[in-house]
Amino acid sequence: MSRPGGGSRLFRPFRLPRAWGLDLRPVRAAVGAGVLLSALRACLQWVAPVPLKLVFDSVLGHHPLPGVLSWMPATPMARLVVLTAAMVTIAVLLGLTAYGATAFLASAGQRVVYELRCRLFAHLSVQSRSFHQRRTQGDLLARLGGDVQAMQTVVVNVVPIAVENALTVTGMVVIMLVLDWQFSLLALSLLPVLLLLVRHYLAAIKQAQRRARRVEGAATTAAQQVLTALPVVQASGTEGLEVDRYGALAREGLDANRRAVVLQSRFTPLVTVVMTCSTALVTLVGAHDVLTGRLTAGDLLLFGAYFRGMYTPARQLAKLAGMLGRGQASAERVTEILRTHEEVPRPYVARTSAVVAGRITFDRVTFAHPGEAPVLSDVLLDVEPGERRAFVGATGSGKSTLLRLVPRFTDPTAGAVRLDGIDLREFDLDWLRQQVAWVPQELALLRPTAWENIVYGSRWTSRADAVAAARAVGVHEVIAGLRDGYDTEVGEAGSQLSGGQRQCIALARAMARDTPILLLDEPTTGLDASTRSVVVEALDRLSEGRTTLTVTHQLGAVADGYRISVLSRGRIIEDGTHHELLGSGTAYRDLYLADLPPAGAGVHHLSVVGRAGTGD
Repeated sequence: MSRPGGGSRLFRPFRLPRAWGLDLRPVRAAVGAGVLLSALRACLQWVAPVPLKLVFDSVLGHHPLPGVLSWMPATPMARLVVLTAAMVTIAVLLGLTAYGATAFLASAGQRVVYELRCRLFAHLSVQSRSFHQRRTQGDLLARLGGDVQAMQTVVVNVVPIAVENALTVTGMVVIMLVLDWQFSLLALSLLPVLLLLVRHYLAAIKQAQRRARRVEGAATTAAQQVLTALPVVQASGTEGLEVDRYGALAREGLDANRRAVVLQSRFTPLVTVVMTCSTALVTLVGAHDVLTGRLTAGDLLLFGAYFRGMYTPARQLAKLAGMLGRGQASAERVTEILRTHEEVPRPYVARTSAVVAGRITFDRVTFAHPGEAPVLSDVLLDVEPGERRAFVGATGSGKSTLLRLVPRFTDPTAGAVRLDGIDLREFDLDWLRQQVAWVPQELALLRPTAWENIVYGSRWTSRADAVAAARAVGVHEVIAGLRDGYDTEVGEAGSQLSGGQRQCIALARAMARDTPILLLDEPTTGLDASTRSVVVEALDRLSEGRTTLTVTHQLGAVADGYRISVLSRGRIIEDGTHHELLGSGTAYRDLYLADLPPAGAGVHHLSVVGRAGTGD
């Protein structure tokens, strides 16, 4: 394997970058067998033209056989039979070795691409939230799907040919130089022109394919966004606008692909012209040498066969240039992702704890995205084990960011978050997240049925465990009342369920995880009154005995049993119970008064403060 940055540009797609981090040991045997068969095939191709040369020189002509073939029959017809049989035998062996080499190398290539696809998916799954917030899902899916597929096409179709041709051409050039170095140099005189053409057109085709892959990723993103928000698009009557937008991106990709096709259509005939000129030159000079007696007719046939075999890779490269350029561009896009490391750091020596009390301390925590103003500033807060703590405040005040620090979806830029007095960054990350149950405002449903989503991520895995968790949290009637009960197919991302039904599954999932720490992000937002009452009762059961952190805009949900922290511009400006803050907290009292219905409305309940659905 060539070192990074070295090697011919023509073979860059066949070199595995270090960023891929693949273990090639499982494919070593297949690669070794493929290379061995390719080498054998190359040797057969070196000797394949020899019988024909001997037919012309020692059967049709009167040149004596080489000493190593003195055992052959003396009569021309008998020699012809032997040489013909040799030609057939070599052809059969060429076919068998070609099949074996292609099968082994293509199989190894498929395995490498499979490992790369899994490696890429695993790499994406551990990147930080900020990484995924900056990149679109459509583009990442295009890299995981279309780009890897393009690389697979190159690996399966081009790599076996490249290995075989490299061995064959090397041997043929050496043999030609040994037989007649002057004539060989003449035959190779136009090779630099061919190499310049290959370099120029492959670079141009790769550039066009790089642009095409980028635009196709943008088109996939646009389609994914529209299909995800299709009800909004249809309600807004903007289907035509989105179709035009998608069409513009698809047209840009079409133009880039068309550019690559045009370049390839120029490249192929130019290669043919250069090869024809070389062939004409070899024929002219070779025929002259035969007439003058410098070469035999068989020698000319042998040189011609080697010459054609030597230029075969150029013809194949011309035919596969588009595929190769697409594979190179895709490899660059995949490598660019794999070279990006924004994982949450894991400690070299990770700690765990047999007993978790659940004390959470925010020790002068500051958090800011790179180049932006702080979202949190010098937050100092101690949450006792089993305490229920609510974070309230205006949108953008930093409430949800505080929650995301606890399971280490991100880390503070200054200060520390501690669990039972120990910095979270010292704990094993997987262990830490096993101590936390997260109930988001919008639950992501990843499994086909309701019960499978309930036990997702817990140590319990059976349907009975899902039912027990739902009963324990008090949402059994809601889930049992679904179309097919616990076996209801939830649809993509839970599209077949209402918001309240999804939230009940989220609460049952949190109960099934049975963790000492519970994080609730707007757990009752968007629910109707009857469903809200079920969810509130379930939250009371779920949070009992657990350290519970809740982000909410609905102050009524945390009026009793919670200690409340009011945030403003990333700082905690007030802290206390509901009644304490009403008596002394100006900011909390303003939020509470803003919650009250207008005078004369005749409705006495707390409404939503701020906008639902915001992830501040």
